[in-house]
Amino acid sequence: AQVNGKNQPLTFGSAASLIIPALNGPITIDGRLTDKIWDSAIILPLSGEAKNTGLKGGETRIALCGSFLCLSAWAPEKDKLSAHSTGVNPVMWQEDLIVWRIRFKSPVSAKNTSLSIAVNPAGAFSLLSGDYYFGRNDIINSKDPPMGWSGQAMVSSAIDSSGWRVEAAIPLEQLGSLGFLSVERIRPLRPEAPEHRWYWPSAYTYVDYSFTKGQEQPKPKWISTKYNNDFPVQPAKNYSVNSNILKEDISSLPRQAWTTEERQMRGIDHALEKSIRSRISAYAEKEKTAWTKVATLKDWKSFRNKRLEALKKWMGPFPERSPLQSTVTASRNYGDGFIIENIAFESRPGLLVAANLYRPEKITGKIPAIIIVHSLHYPKTQLELQEMGMTLARSGTAVLVMDQLCAGERTQSQPWPREGYYARYALGNQLYLAGESLVKWTTWDIIRSVDLLLEKKYVDTGKIVLIGAVAGGGDPAALAAILDTRISAVMPFNFGEAGPEEHYLEGKRPYDAATADPGWAYWETTRNIPFSVSKQFFPWFRCAAVAPRHFAYSIEMGWPASVEEEPAWARYKKVFGLYNAPQRLSEMHGFGPFPGPGEAENISVFMRRRIDTILHHWFSIDYPQSEYRRALPESDLICLTAEVFAQHHPTYAASVALEQVKKQLDSSRKIFASMPEPLRILNFRKALQEKLGDIEPERKRLSQLLWTKSYLRFQLRAFTIETEPGIRLPVFLLSPLNHSGKSPAVIAIAEGGKEKFLNARSTEIAALLDKGISVCLPDLRNDGELVSDTSRGPDAMSLAANELMLGNTLIGSRLKDTRSVFKWIRTLPGTDADRIVVWGDSFSEPNDPGFQFDQSWGQKPGPVAPRQAEPLGPILAILTALYENDIHAVAASGMLVSFSAALEDRFCHIPQDIIVPGILQVADLSDIVKMIAKRPVWLNEMVDGRNKPIDNERAEKEYRSVSPAITFSRDAGQFSLITWLAEQMQKNK
Repeated sequence: AQVNGKNQPLTFGSAASLIIPALNGPITIDGRLTDKIWDSAIILPLSGEAKNTGLKGGETRIALCGSFLCLSAWAPEKDKLSAHSTGVNPVMWQEDLIVWRIRFKSPVSAKNTSLSIAVNPAGAFSLLSGDYYFGRNDIINSKDPPMGWSGQAMVSSAIDSSGWRVEAAIPLEQLGSLGFLSVERIRPLRPEAPEHRWYWPSAYTYVDYSFTKGQEQPKPKWISTKYNNDFPVQPAKNYSVNSNILKEDISSLPRQAWTTEERQMRGIDHALEKSIRSRISAYAEKEKTAWTKVATLKDWKSFRNKRLEALKKWMGPFPERSPLQSTVTASRNYGDGFIIENIAFESRPGLLVAANLYRPEKITGKIPAIIIVHSLHYPKTQLELQEMGMTLARSGTAVLVMDQLCAGERTQSQPWPREGYYARYALGNQLYLAGESLVKWTTWDIIRSVDLLLEKKYVDTGKIVLIGAVAGGGDPAALAAILDTRISAVMPFNFGEAGPEEHYLEGKRPYDAATADPGWAYWETTRNIPFSVSKQFFPWFRCAAVAPRHFAYSIEMGWPASVEEEPAWARYKKVFGLYNAPQRLSEMHGFGPFPGPGEAENISVFMRRRIDTILHHWFSIDYPQSEYRRALPESDLICLTAEVFAQHHPTYAASVALEQVKKQLDSSRKIFASMPEPLRILNFRKALQEKLGDIEPERKRLSQLLWTKSYLRFQLRAFTIETEPGIRLPVFLLSPLNHSGKSPAVIAIAEGGKEKFLNARSTEIAALLDKGISVCLPDLRNDGELVSDTSRGPDAMSLAANELMLGNTLIGSRLKDTRSVFKWIRTLPGTDADRIVVWGDSFSEPNDPGFQFDQSWGQKPGPVAPRQAEPLGPILAILTALYENDIHAVAASGMLVSFSAALEDRFCHIPQDIIVPGILQVADLSDIVKMIAKRPVWLNEMVDGRNKPIDNERAEKEYRSVSPAITFSRDAGQFSLITWLAEQMQKNK
């Protein structure tokens, strides 16, 4: 029995009707449901339960309040909320929603009209005339609400720890004669749970309703609310400084060592890029020299095997083959000669793959099979891929299209438009930390897809073709083909040498025709493979190594001239010629330049015809009789049902990697613990250095004094230090005057360099100088005034990605810089070489502890944009102390509590330029601190992988066992960093 707020049963007539009561009393539409009037409203509990989540649908209430129909809902939630839209009548797509649908006779047109009211947790709402299907790829079209209601309807949402609530008030004068009503709650797909919908009274049914006449009331007050993500402002840090003049002087200091003209003339802010391009070119020349010596098949195999082994070493072993546990969750026959099977299987324990298998309706004998790896733009349901699967299945070929990680049903973040595009960046960084990579995991998914096809007795094992669609599909397809010899042929679009856009956007090719292009990295981690430049497994090689199996050099648009003028094509012809198999090599191109008509987001009809011709030539696969076109709704292609989630209990990829990390760290810690201390530290440093890359300072460091400025209480000198050829760091040294003897010094480092330090910590710097302590402020490479673009999103990470391809890390190179600065300052007259402290800080404000609307970094901002952690300074501080025994003490503020914390959630907000691939195979940050903890260490305001502050309990849990001498601080008012630093300087004086 359903009851109202007074526990009175609802009365339904024979026509399933109910009477909505008219209530008296004040009401505020703020989403909080705290008004007493709701206690007497009718409760409409949502039916059903979300399997594998333990969540009930919640409830909705309805009441008549004066001249308004008032609606409310409570939606329990224990996961992150999914809400991207804001404002009135946005295009809401795969978001948490409450949807009311009302049928009424318009008092204006006297026609029957439907009203759909959809509200998300961020308070965005749509009032649309007509019934709409909200969610998945059936995007609703924004339109003005009927009769201009946007200015009269009142809607607001509120969030608390139990879920979210919503209130709405609709003017009765717009409804006229009333008809039917239904309510729906939508909870879109999560990595650990399928999409779920709750209904009242049930799906696709309505209930007649009518009103009792109530006393006229004033219009309810509308209080518009929004999610408040303002992090509590920390109290100002007050330090006792003897002179206000000193503080004023610090605030007025210059921020740059060079003038704008000097930087432009010397190319200061492009120094790292120039260095990287020079090193890449050197490897390209080295590779060309080796390639020119390939004259026989034996030469080629030697050339290939060396690079292939380097590639496999970097990738590491694949996991053991576990049972696929495949399930056909639906099989659909549309009567047009093909069947679509929606399949779910596990590529590794806990990680589900969703795939659509298009096959002929009638199968005789063995048939070829094609695996399509979709682009990064859209998932397996993209119309072009549907059409290709149906067309080829009608002509006698099986076609498997799966969702890649971060796309479609395998979302790792939120299912918003293009969210998966940037989720690949976040997941790629997470997997790097674990010693894995996104391209490796995607490649393994493809290999397991081959396993799945070979379980089908009708698949011809000699005719398995792999097609990598444009923009993100070709990279893993090429890699899977060279690592799995069961793949008979591969067509990796846009992955044969340079990217296709580079033919048109970057002008003249940077290399001569005989030199292979190693590529230029950006944030997309599936293409920019670490060590690919230094170990010379260039993109062209990762395609050619498939020989003598079949390969098609494929591009979505036209070649600028012809394929014969493409340098990589000459190499492909040479390799296949050595095998005496030129017929197994083909090329495929579209038409037009970029940008232009040749662009495609997967595989166009024009390209499909070229594919048909090549496959017929290679394997005698029948030409399709005609191009079949039938756009299916995404709901027909869903593979991961509630039953599948309940059976497999899947998790997200970062969680799977985290379990692997825990085992790796446990094993590594046991190994180091078994060593005697001197050997333990030596091997620990060596193991980390293998992950960090080149971190050793040059023996000769060229320094130059640029200028000096004197103030009443201190002196500022600007230096440059050359840490390697072409890399010159600007360094400020602030030295106290009237200080007898040698001065202790603090090296202060942070992302943003000396300018941000002076802006954010001028009071602290003044306090240090007041206590007779020098302060050294360096800009590390590609930071501070050494970089022209100060943005910190994925697009700014290209140089960090290029360092990975060179076998280095950008943070490792910056460690080299920091160590060079330390060794330089020890040699300065007037500096106490035995009392130098490294202070690493972060000026990124943490996200609110209750932060809800998470999203991938770089995605178009939703209701609340996340803030990225910037732990460069504190991490470099502890690493510098690890490799430099003479560092006196270390202070780290704003550090990640652990690299493992970046894998604790499907989101992480840390930049790629602090990523060390494979570091969690050796140690975490607490292990590094443990190695330096015989010296004083100060830890303050640590954050997790989502840049949320952690409490002291967790900090002490992870670090107290390291050393009881570690000092923790959450509140600067309780323990001053400056006081602590001064105390350290007094020790061992």
